Amino acid sequence: MPSTSANAIVGRKLRSLDGLRAIAIILVFLHHVRGQIPVVNRFTFYLSTYAAQGWMGVDLFFVLSGFLITGILLDTRQASNYFRGFYARRVLRIFPLYYAVLTTILVGAGILNSPEITTQLPLAQDRWLYFCYLANWIGLWKGQLGASLIAHFWSLAVEEQFYLVWPLVVWLVRPRSLLWVAASLAAFAALARLAWVAHSGAQVAIAWATTSRLDELFAGAVGACFFRVPERMLIIRKWLPWIAGLGIGSFFLAFSTILFFPERTTIFFYGHSPVQHTLDDAVLLFMECGGYILLAVGFGALVLFTAHTQSENSWVHRFLGSRLLVPIGTYSYGIYVFHVPLLGLAAMFAYPRLMAGVRSVAEAAMVSVSFVVVLAAVTFAVSAISYECFEKRILRLKRHFEPK
Repeated sequence: MPSTSANAIVGRKLRSLDGLRAIAIILVFLHHVRGQIPVVNRFTFYLSTYAAQGWMGVDLFFVLSGFLITGILLDTRQASNYFRGFYARRVLRIFPLYYAVLTTILVGAGILNSPEITTQLPLAQDRWLYFCYLANWIGLWKGQLGASLIAHFWSLAVEEQFYLVWPLVVWLVRPRSLLWVAASLAAFAALARLAWVAHSGAQVAIAWATTSRLDELFAGAVGACFFRVPERMLIIRKWLPWIAGLGIGSFFLAFSTILFFPERTTIFFYGHSPVQHTLDDAVLLFMECGGYILLAVGFGALVLFTAHTQSENSWVHRFLGSRLLVPIGTYSYGIYVFHVPLLGLAAMFAYPRLMAGVRSVAEAAMVSVSFVVVLAAVTFAVSAISYECFEKRILRLKRHFEPK
């Protein structure tokens, strides 16, 4: 039977976590629209650079997934349909929209036969990787990333590979021991990434690898284990805000140092190397050596604290559970799937025409802001329609796979 613990996740709706999902997808959206921020002075340069770091929303998604999925697995561990129920429910939630969008883009591009669109898609011989949720390895296997219209699917591939193996581990390991297993795996993943960087140097392909992002997923899993042991929560609860602030704050402090002192930090990371290294190189090396660890710890503590204090009427929970954020969090999966293709197509065909008649910096800024606002509204509308008219109908089938 599913767990009857007061801290069980199955059957509960944690509105505050929807708020965190909303923040995560907003960050990812800002990362992808950074190119529409015209850099005309120092302020806009810093604005664009900080917006570019919105990729950390993916890290927050990973922690949330590790927390929620591990919680569901723990709560249904004794169910007779443990594996069948879990995988069926995951398939119903993720596969229909993913494959519908992926197939539509690839088939539509073939019909249109547009050179502009074709150059933004993976090579024909690489497309099977996307259908098999292996796209995150394409950088290592093929030596190139490409496929900008669907490149963001790499994070979905990481999560699916995690979902494939983790249920078996949870089923085999005693619940009381799972905390230490998850913590050990998180530490091992971080050390493996450090060893990889030491051997091969920092590269985007390492950041995309499943093994390189498991510390964030397992940080969420550690939180799910703590969440279900009240005596442990009493011990660590007061420390969670400090841990979250220290992890996230340290990340921003380190990144800001790199941003404001690029020459010194490049020398710090690379020494007086004869090869010219850029600010992006320094940021990537920092992330793969320590940045992901700081975010895993900070986001892990944030998610656990938010879930544990769900019933409290604090300003944080009123904000996270607000009418502004909860709908965005509810539709966050669709927003994630749709926003990059919509942005890519709009940037190819609409944005250049809008900018063609611009005569001043002020006009350029106004056009760019309007473009981003309209794109955000269209993406939200498309995602809402997709959820209400397509995804929700499929999700009703979940009732056939409830834990028994």
